[in-house]
Amino acid sequence: MTVILNQEQYLVLYKSSYIALLSIIYALYRKHYEIVIVPTAVFITSINYWSKPDCSYRRYLDMAVVKSTMVYQIYIGYNAQYSGPFLCSWCLAVLSYLVAIAYYKSGDNWKSTYSHLIFHIFANIGNIILYSGYINGKMV
Repeated sequence: MTVILNQEQYLVLYKSSYIALLSIIYALYRKHYEIVIVPTAVFITSINYWSKPDCSYRRYLDMAVVKSTMVYQIYIGYNAQYSGPFLCSWCLAVLSYLVAIAYYKSGDNWKSTYSHLIFHIFANIGNIILYSGYINGKMV
């Protein structure tokens, strides 16, 4: 199958997928064991997909995992201690993802790549904000 970006572009996203390791480590440090699976699943499917992005099952698996874990984290984050800053960061992440899609559809792959990189950054900042406080009434 044909890759959807050139190698320089998809390697930016492959490398930025490793940012999720910070979320994983911080969730473990804060003893949020019940949700460490979220950034772990995203990390695994993202590095699997961005190692050579094409329109195979790996793409759809990554997208399904990211979207389902986002819904789950929004659900548990809604009443968390830092729900406001968490949701603001994730709104910025989603906005940058939508911008990335628009750039990709217009054929501007570099702007799409950098917008998607910003998505990775803001989503993980949101995770760290969420993991910093109470979740489901539990202080860690």
